Amino acid sequence: MPLDESDELTGRVLDDRYRLMTYQSHAQASVNYLAHDLETGDQVSIKIFGPSISEDLEFARYLVVDATKAALVSHPCIEQVHDWGRFRESVYVVVEHCPGVTLGSFLAAGHRLNAAQVVKLGVELASGLEALHGNEICHGDISPGNVTLGLNTSSKLSAVYLGNALGAAEAGRLDLVGTGVDDRSQEFLAPETSKGLSSPESDVYSLAMTLWVAAEGTSTMTEAADAAGQEKISTRPDLGPAQDVFESALDPDPDMRCDAKFLMEGLIDAAASFVKPAPIAIPESLASPLTTANQGQQRVQAEAADFKQVRWRPVWKVGAAALGVLMLLSAATAWAVSSVRPQGVSTHLVDQYTGRTIGEVRAIADSVAWILDEDQVRTDEVPNGIVIAQRPEAGSRLAEGAMLIVEVASGPRLRMTPLVLGLSTEAASARLASKGFEVDLVQPLYDETIAAGEVIKLLIDGETELAGSLREPGTRAVLVVSGGPVPRTVPQLVGLDQESAEEALNALQLTTGRILNYEVSDSVLQGIVVRQSLTPGLLVERGSTVSLTLSAGPDRREVPDMRGLTVVEAEQRLDEVGLKLGEIAGEGELVQATEPPAGTMLAPDSAVLLWVLSD
Repeated sequence: MPLDESDELTGRVLDDRYRLMTYQSHAQASVNYLAHDLETGDQVSIKIFGPSISEDLEFARYLVVDATKAALVSHPCIEQVHDWGRFRESVYVVVEHCPGVTLGSFLAAGHRLNAAQVVKLGVELASGLEALHGNEICHGDISPGNVTLGLNTSSKLSAVYLGNALGAAEAGRLDLVGTGVDDRSQEFLAPETSKGLSSPESDVYSLAMTLWVAAEGTSTMTEAADAAGQEKISTRPDLGPAQDVFESALDPDPDMRCDAKFLMEGLIDAAASFVKPAPIAIPESLASPLTTANQGQQRVQAEAADFKQVRWRPVWKVGAAALGVLMLLSAATAWAVSSVRPQGVSTHLVDQYTGRTIGEVRAIADSVAWILDEDQVRTDEVPNGIVIAQRPEAGSRLAEGAMLIVEVASGPRLRMTPLVLGLSTEAASARLASKGFEVDLVQPLYDETIAAGEVIKLLIDGETELAGSLREPGTRAVLVVSGGPVPRTVPQLVGLDQESAEEALNALQLTTGRILNYEVSDSVLQGIVVRQSLTPGLLVERGSTVSLTLSAGPDRREVPDMRGLTVVEAEQRLDEVGLKLGEIAGEGELVQATEPPAGTMLAPDSAVLLWVLSD
């Protein structure tokens, strides 16, 4: 979808639900529309991203996750996220429609807020930011361009789902053409975000910077941001006790910076020093296009939006009166035109065609020379090819050559692909089944970091599918799940010394048994592995334990010190240590020495000579 032609989408319906009513604006990476939700009847805003950035996998991944999480946050000062999906090659996000202007536009037009207004705005936005952080969501891109000043005096943080996705796209691409990453407000980012970090602390810094810029009154926002970004911000007497709160929120060290709750409570305390400020007045030059679009496209109930506090209320009344006159004139003209029928043109009675087949209605239209306009509508309630609505209604009369419009069931509603990444195989299969998909195959893929059984990717028609695309019911999907780490092949350890064997196991992320076994060997040097518990070449899981048996060397027995023992006692002692009595030299009674001497290491069953000389 070329962004420079995006206004041509007006009138289209996205996913059989959102009718694009008014083209509002566009940026490098996206376009914004005012739309009508056909399911709820509400007016919503839709941001449609260009194909280039929509195809960026990291951008889409973060956008889907953050939009899903943001949809769970309901706070009056946070732009409510309703839905998201895909249109052609683009992703889009649906949010509540909040008539107003951005703080960035307000400041760029040369306006500023007084100190009391800054404090009030800060309390509102910090309250919303605390709600985001409580739901483990980091905004990532708070700036005047993402703060909406509502026509009904409300203020909101917008684009809560976008900052992290843009940051991921920026980090993953060298070529930024068409991604819109360069649209981010770099001067409002906390110092630590230059390292790729995004945190609640960096959000607090960006919010404080935004508020400071709103009150600074310097010639450009960049100058104000530079002034606030110094190690110590300049003194602002008009801010009173709020000065200390801003100093804490703008501390360059994130560990010393306050959180959103502290910022909110500090500004609440500081508000006691100010007179309640007047509502922020949106200048007529900024408000007029908004009120015109609002009246032209929205069906706003009087009780739904209170504009009594808006300075430009008379403009609304004049505009509404003018619009009413135009509508009356248009209706009168239409009645006048419709009441004059061309002479000689036959008319025919329009029957009830709902419930009939489209083939039957085509034949009827041909027989009375009507032009048949068929709108294809997907529905689960009516069989394919059956008419479900008609214009004009039954009982009307329609001239030959006029148009009969019918809505025809064109098959069941398309199913939106659910997000299954990170789920277990069972949970992912159940979620796909609940959306009308069929799991055709579970394909394991070894992965060193993802737990076994966790879904790594979803394949449909051989292509990777993130989530959000519309598919026919019964579409077959392939789950690629982690098979856990790659199996390890047990190495040959026999013949290695203990240290080398342990190094070989550690290299494969296998572990050595805690207890080492020893075995006597006349042929293997002491300390060399003679046996291992798992056979070399066997495939085992990462972290498996291999027990080692080491050589204790040849079996040797120590000749004991037997001096002073009788021959009988000496023989018993030799028998105990595995040696035997050899010759007896002398005719004495007590052993005086041995051959070999005490302490000598001998092979088992070796003979020892006793010296038993007479005194």
